[in-house]
Amino acid sequence: MIKAIVPLLAVVAALPAAAADSKSSGLAAAYLSAQYAESLSDAAKASDYLDRALKLDASNPDLLRLSYMLHAQAGDIPAAVNAARQYVAAGSGPMSTAQILVAVGQHKKGEHDAAWETIGKVSGQGFIAAALPIMRAWFRAPGATVDEALAELAPMQSRENAQDSYELMSAMINEFFGRGREAMDLYASVGGRIERLPPSFVRLLAGGYHRHSKTAELQLLLEAYRKARPNSRDVALYAEAFADPKQFAKKVSADAGLAEAMFLTSQAMLANSSNSIFLQLAMIYGQSALYLDPGHSLARWIIGEAAARGEAFEASNAILGTIKPGDPVHAVAQLQIAENLERLGRSGDALAQLQMLARARSDDPDAQMALGDLLRRESKFREAADAYDKAFALYPGGSPENWALFYIRGIALERAKDWTRAEADFKRALELNPDEPSVLNYLGYSWLDRNENLAEARRLIEAAYKKRPDDGAIIDSLGWAMYLAGEYQDAVTYLEKAVEQEPSDSAINGHLGDAYWKVGRRNEARFQWRRAISLSTDDAEKTALRAKLDQGLAQN
Repeated sequence: MIKAIVPLLAVVAALPAAAADSKSSGLAAAYLSAQYAESLSDAAKASDYLDRALKLDASNPDLLRLSYMLHAQAGDIPAAVNAARQYVAAGSGPMSTAQILVAVGQHKKGEHDAAWETIGKVSGQGFIAAALPIMRAWFRAPGATVDEALAELAPMQSRENAQDSYELMSAMINEFFGRGREAMDLYASVGGRIERLPPSFVRLLAGGYHRHSKTAELQLLLEAYRKARPNSRDVALYAEAFADPKQFAKKVSADAGLAEAMFLTSQAMLANSSNSIFLQLAMIYGQSALYLDPGHSLARWIIGEAAARGEAFEASNAILGTIKPGDPVHAVAQLQIAENLERLGRSGDALAQLQMLARARSDDPDAQMALGDLLRRESKFREAADAYDKAFALYPGGSPENWALFYIRGIALERAKDWTRAEADFKRALELNPDEPSVLNYLGYSWLDRNENLAEARRLIEAAYKKRPDDGAIIDSLGWAMYLAGEYQDAVTYLEKAVEQEPSDSAINGHLGDAYWKVGRRNEARFQWRRAISLSTDDAEKTALRAKLDQGLAQN
């Protein structure tokens, strides 16, 4: 979602000098309401308020830009196109996305000459550069020859890592013009590299094979796809779905081709989502893809994912909820819906969602893992461990080959007081990834806490510290290992650093208090214990800290 792209004062200042005060006030109120709705991640309502503002100042370029972006994010492409057209006519500010939206609207209406003229004005610079040749090819195709359309793709040939997308788009363009043999040769070329393809490309490849009645050949390719990622449930789901010809249109249309160009752009924007503007663009181009091809479920997923990353959880669930059972991304969408519900503070609804999904997909380890994760975050550690056990049984050979899964289950087991199994999981995680700081620290500290294997525990913690020297939890573990070894002054040095990194952690503050006491800094020790009590949510921990306040620590 857009976060205050246009400052209110700039909008009001843009009013004509002779504007009446009531007009300024009305514009400010409408804009403030739009800004508030947008802050709540409600793009649709924000768009409505911006429309009211535009009635007061129809030519304001800042309002027009905000309007087309919000309408597009909300999925109202016709309204976005209308605002984008007015924005382009105003001739102020960045143009590429506005021009592309205008061209999409013209293309959808069958105004192909106008769309081609509009897309010709788009700069080939910046974030749009990589996708522009594909867009231009499909905008060109309806009123051109196959050679003219393919010529627009030509710049991709010289780009690194663009061979797959170039050949797939070339194949689809050949299909669009009825050149089946040439298309199939290109599909076969890409098929020879199926092991490395992302699901969105495998989908395009499978569609080509189905339309050319190459079912047996496709089955062999999909089997190779599965074997390349034997432990991926997602790959298995995609392979199963893509084997079904009902998932695909019987012919390639210009709308479908252009939708793929928009989808590829959306994917690229999502990959750069550390920048909020790219999240907004991911939604805009994803919605454009869906407008051109309403059956494009991957576009629905990418819109939902982008909305979730932008903390528009209700909007994310609204679009993800439209993905139907049987679609290859349905299970992934349902997992995201549950995560969104939890982020909205609706943990009960999230739990019900995951339990329903786990029942419906009883052979899906990801559903059980997600259920376990939620139960663990809710401190239901025994139930979490049970869900993880069910998930592990569903992996090939009855066990995953992912260190993180053993680490996560180990945490649940340790918190559920099942140390024997927890220890085995931590050790297995280290077998799979010997240098992982999180596991080194967790196992090492657990041994310290249990007064077991103290020398080995310290070795693990020191190895974790070398890998991640700014991690407060790891610094605390190292300081505590020093404390237990009687190295109190060194312990103080490290525990002070740990508190600097994690000032709100009750256990770390308590540890520093203990170290202060041992070096004779009694007032500071009591201060840290009081602070730890104020931070703690654990009754047993608070009781132990109060005893220290009353009695101090035993002397050596």
